Amino acid sequence: MIERKIVLGVYSDSSLNNVELALIETDGIDLFETPVSLLRPYSNELKDEIYKFMLKGDFSDTLKMTDLSKKITAFHKNTIDEFIQLHKRKYPKIDFIGYSGHTIYQNPDEKVNITLGNFEEIANHFKIPVVGRFLNSDLTAGGRGGPIFATFYDALTKHEEKPLCIVSLGGIITMTSINPFGQLEAFDSSIGLVLLDHWIYNKTGAEMDFNGKYGKLGQIDTALVNRLLKDKYMLKMPPKTVRRECFMDLYKHVEGCSLETGAASLTNYMAKSIQLSAKYFKESPVQYILIGGGIYNPTLIQMIKQEIKAPVKTALDLGWDNDTLNAQGYAFLAIRSVTGLPISFPQTTGSYEAVTGGKTFYPTDSRFA
Repeated sequence: MIERKIVLGVYSDSSLNNVELALIETDGIDLFETPVSLLRPYSNELKDEIYKFMLKGDFSDTLKMTDLSKKITAFHKNTIDEFIQLHKRKYPKIDFIGYSGHTIYQNPDEKVNITLGNFEEIANHFKIPVVGRFLNSDLTAGGRGGPIFATFYDALTKHEEKPLCIVSLGGIITMTSINPFGQLEAFDSSIGLVLLDHWIYNKTGAEMDFNGKYGKLGQIDTALVNRLLKDKYMLKMPPKTVRRECFMDLYKHVEGCSLETGAASLTNYMAKSIQLSAKYFKESPVQYILIGGGIYNPTLIQMIKQEIKAPVKTALDLGWDNDTLNAQGYAFLAIRSVTGLPISFPQTTGSYEAVTGGKTFYPTDSRFA
């Protein structure tokens, strides 16, 4: 029997909106109690610096990457320290930290992952073992580095009717199928909110289509949506992962639209991509559970419900802490990693076999030697 552990998950949002922190109790198989959590946004200055480097930076510039990694690590340390101080009375001892770092580049075809953040420094600062670099083992084993949360979603939906599909509505849309006997399938179905957010920002200066306002006002361009859905990625069999930079080619199809028509069409494209991608699962889901930032867009949710012929719930309907599910996921994966349990599978990431992942960085303290 695996011992329960108190684990702090730290996730640096790839969209640079927030750093998520969540404290969970888990044995790597089940989840216990309700997590406590915290969100903290990057400063505008650091956010801009990371974003510009991700877009146009020279990844061979080790001095620049070291400097940026120091700044990211410092921000993460301060945020973790704030969180620990808030909850130290109830949780005086944290067993592990599951730390994502901040991924600035990933190319599964070349088996490359570049993640900034100093795992050793965080372990030494807090005197807590840190588990990180979750994707490296999967990439080495022939996987595509994601999706990796299938086992976490399995634990999260332990009492839900199956087969079910969890749809993560983030910058990329990821779909995970969980069958009644624990069979797991997962893949990135399409580009997600990153395309819509980019459209809204270029047209209005706003970060997103708040409350689905423009998507609701616009007329859907059916021909445009159909062109987007004919992209070769949509026809590719899983396992598969989206490289968001490749999908910016889709953006040129929208450029002649009005603000509202573009927003409505991109929103409809996301909804239809989910419906079309469900055909790749071995069993048809009896329900869909939507998570991620997209659940705050009622226009998107309405369109998804119109496309899908099964009941649709959201994380909020189930009482989940939607804003920190990624942090919870990394905390869960940390314990699976230290106990040798697999986190990726041929049917989720395309790895040759089920593999565990994550490297544990122990503090340079005699207690951990």
